[in-house]
Amino acid sequence: MARQSPYPELEALQRRISGLSHLKQGVIMTYAILGGLENSVERTATDLAEMIGVPRSHFSRARSELAAAGYLEYTHREGQVHFYRLGEEATGREVVVPLRSRPTG
Repeated sequence: MARQSPYPELEALQRRISGLSHLKQGVIMTYAILGGLENSVERTATDLAEMIGVPRSHFSRARSELAAAGYLEYTHREGQVHFYRLGEEATGREVVVPLRSRPTG
């Protein structure tokens, strides 16, 4: 009898991103660990790049490409800092959690 994983959603995510570069897989898995399948990750690109051990410019380029491909979704910004969460291509499901609204005043 096959043993069921305690983390089936993470295993499904890994299967969906297996064709991506290791850098892009690392970026997506970092967002999955920090934000889960629905929450925005409110950390700067510099902080996230440092966490996975790559230059910020490489991280930012990979993140932009992942957002354009639907693996990440832009949620909001504070000043010049943009924040993202996992997108539909990564989660395999339609994102139904509304984006957090922020006052603009």
